[in-house]
Order: sequence, then structure tokens, then C-alpha cells
Amino acid sequence: MTRGARRTAVVVLLAVFLVGGAAGWVLEEVLEEMDWPGATVGDGDGDDGGRHEVPDDDAEEDFLETLGLTRSQLDSVDRLLDEREDRLEAYWSARLPDLRALIDSSRMGIRALLNEEQRAAYDRWLRGQRELDD
Repeated sequence: MTRGARRTAVVVLLAVFLVGGAAGWVLEEVLEEMDWPGATVGDGDGDDGGRHEVPDDDAEEDFLETLGLTRSQLDSVDRLLDEREDRLEAYWSARLPDLRALIDSSRMGIRALLNEEQRAAYDRWLRGQRELDD
């Protein structure tokens, strides 16, 4: 690999890392601002700064089991949690094309910056990534 290709690969890797980190940070900030009933962090004295945690299905199920629910209630809770999981999966599945388009757009921009040799190496790398995804 030539020095220029290595430099470009490092820049691309750094850019992907930074974009991923920024996206994670933004998602965390958005989720923190959402009002998740019953998931307030802190001891209830108001010193938690109003922060909230994302709901955790396992923690919720564990808590509900401590309430002494009847078999009928437990069955209903299980059904509701399964429905929620199905709805969440459908929500994210519906957004995958938009996310893929965003990634493809940035990759096309990166390809436009590369010379022919770098582009060939980048394309090989992308094919390898697709194989990992499948």
C-alpha cells in the first residue's frame, strides 16, 4: 500500500470513528431528554438533575415480578412486552433504508476523494464489510 493510500485509509477510518462517536453522543443526549416514566435516576430528592434512563425490558420484567402479579397478569405483561418489542423492531426496520442511504451517500463522497488505486482498495474493503453484514 502506498503512503498516500495509507494516509487516506487512516483519514477515512478516523472520519468513520468520529461520525460514529458523534452519532452515539447525539442519540444518548436525545434519549436522556425523553421522559421515561418510572426510570428516573437518583434517590427522589431532586438532586438527579432531572436525568432519566432508557427503559430496560429485563429490569422492567424483574421489577414487575416483585409485585406478586397473578398468572393472568404475568401473561398479559409478557404479551404487551412482546408487542412492544415487535413494534420497536418494525420501527427500526422501516428506518434502515434511510440509514443505508445516509451511509451510501457519505461513502460515495469518500470515493470521489480517492484516486483510482485508493478507490479499488476502498471498494474491496466495502465488499468485505458487506460480507460481514450478511
